[in-house]
Amino acid sequence: MNNNNPLKQNNPKLSFLKCTSGAVAIAMAIMLPAIFTCMTFSINQSYTMRNRAKLSEATNEASLAVVAIDNKNIDDDAKKQNRKIALNYINYFITKKIGDASQTDTNLLESGAKINVDYDENKKEYYVTYNQQLDEFKQNNNQGGNPKPVVMSNKTESYGNTRKYQNRDSIDFAFISDFSASSTCLYSDVDCNDYFPDNYALRRLDYMKEAIVDIVKEYENYPEYQFALVPYDIGVPIESETKNEAGGKNYNCSVMYKMNTIYDSINYNFWANKNIAYTKWRKLKNDGVIQDYTKSSNYFPKHRKIVNYSMDNSYYHYYSQLIGPALNFDPDNMSDMKVLREHDLCYPRTDLWDRLEKGQSEWACGTKRDDHPEKNKGEIDRNYGKVVQLFDYMFSGDYKDVHYSFANTKTVDVAGTIKTLFSEMKRNIITFERPISPVIAEFSPFMGMCQAPLYSNKIMDKEIVAAKKVTSATYTKIGKGKFVANFESTPHLIPFSDKADHNRDLLDNIQKTNWMPGGGTDTMTALLRTVPVMAEGRGNNKVMIIISDGKDDPGAEVLRDNFLDEGVCQAITAGLRSKENFDNGYITKLAKSAIIYYIKLTPKAKNLTTDDQYKTEYGKWFTKCMNGNSMFLMEAQDRKSLTDVITKIIDIETGKFIKKPE
Repeated sequence: MNNNNPLKQNNPKLSFLKCTSGAVAIAMAIMLPAIFTCMTFSINQSYTMRNRAKLSEATNEASLAVVAIDNKNIDDDAKKQNRKIALNYINYFITKKIGDASQTDTNLLESGAKINVDYDENKKEYYVTYNQQLDEFKQNNNQGGNPKPVVMSNKTESYGNTRKYQNRDSIDFAFISDFSASSTCLYSDVDCNDYFPDNYALRRLDYMKEAIVDIVKEYENYPEYQFALVPYDIGVPIESETKNEAGGKNYNCSVMYKMNTIYDSINYNFWANKNIAYTKWRKLKNDGVIQDYTKSSNYFPKHRKIVNYSMDNSYYHYYSQLIGPALNFDPDNMSDMKVLREHDLCYPRTDLWDRLEKGQSEWACGTKRDDHPEKNKGEIDRNYGKVVQLFDYMFSGDYKDVHYSFANTKTVDVAGTIKTLFSEMKRNIITFERPISPVIAEFSPFMGMCQAPLYSNKIMDKEIVAAKKVTSATYTKIGKGKFVANFESTPHLIPFSDKADHNRDLLDNIQKTNWMPGGGTDTMTALLRTVPVMAEGRGNNKVMIIISDGKDDPGAEVLRDNFLDEGVCQAITAGLRSKENFDNGYITKLAKSAIIYYIKLTPKAKNLTTDDQYKTEYGKWFTKCMNGNSMFLMEAQDRKSLTDVITKIIDIETGKFIKKPE
């Protein structure tokens, strides 16, 4: 019976689809428009949603950038800056660049764009909002008709909002503070670069001190933040654990350099209180008798007695003119020498011929000291001539690229210092006990260095500076004032410590001190001497803040620029982050970050905007140390502005997004 079906008879295996192919084609023809419509709508919606997400992300990124700048919308310029940042981020994510309708351009108003950045002072929160009509995204309205442009906007409660919060990672901050004479200048004196002790409460030094106090007070209870003070003029004063023979404290002076070979073996601590009779040797050189100061044959054996006498007699003068009066000895009454004898500081030499033969003073003073000349003849024979040459470099006036430091352009191995900055740190630190004496007296060949404590303790004053000499009346005043007997080692370097109340101790030390700076300015010496301080700190991050009026001594400028040209700043910051240095024990803690900032104290503080302006104001600090990045260079003209810029540095913060529940 089935064989009667013609289809079955012709092709018994024909499928059902073959039999119904016309019906499927008709169905597909009916469905395709709907499918294409759905696909078009879905693609458009996906495209729109994707771009909404991209724009929201752009706003989030913009808000982080705004919160990093943290200008708090303080004025119209700040608001404009924030809107520009947000606009740039959004334009980065879309193909059609948009403008800001908050501006006055009519074309921008027609684009329908609006970008705004609001700031909540109480919550310290930033709100970045945008609203933009984009023609390339279309959607139909409910009433039909032509598609309308999509209006893109961010949901202000969840996108583009950030909050400032404190970064609690541990940070070591070092204030590298200028204590040179020029910091006594008035706030407003643009051209001042000299010593003016009577400008109390109006000095650059005063607002520097007050600003540091403000900062340490604000952060003293944050254990994550540790502060150190590195005061400097020419060299960095260091607190001494010893006392002088009159009962007051001693103090040390320190630098950190690798010296050239000829000056690398000198015992600087021994020579710090020796009179080397330079005037005698200068005359002999001018007369052609001496050609090379460094040759020992110029002094031994021909002039051995002069060598001995100059040092021995200088000891007598030091004890009779400075230590004695502090112990109530009258230097004008030689019978009163019994005071020094009773304190076992001096005794008379009774053998006249022996004294003359050896080139000794009538009174032997300080013979119990380890650095007495009679106990160090080997050091004298080896290095006397080298120290005379050092003195000639510093004080002869014949070298325009040298300043009043034994560490200068003629004596320092710049490349060697940088190369061994960490590996030979301990060896390169040169520290000597600074004689407590007026600078102009020849009690020290290194008298130009670390003068600030002498001014703070009234060993130096404006009369001595003006007169450029020391008289018997000067010593009488120092003696009657008990300035040596009451000497305090201030200012001095205060490094980091493990003490829980370290910041409080530092604050107390600063507040109780009557700082009176003096001497020249050598900022590179201070920065280098800060390296071992930072290397011993235990913070994860290292921040060095130089605070200076920017006027280094002429010779110090040359040495500074030599170091900057050789990449000393990069060597310091990279060295503090070096795992190799950490593994070798050169640094206590491997730093996550290390940064150098430079704050210039100037009554001409202004808003610098161009690289040329920064080059003019900061020289190679900008081009070499900061690699042309101006964010590490700042200016201050008074206490408030200095406090603000230091706060800006210390306020190392970031942003976080604010979630809806917050």
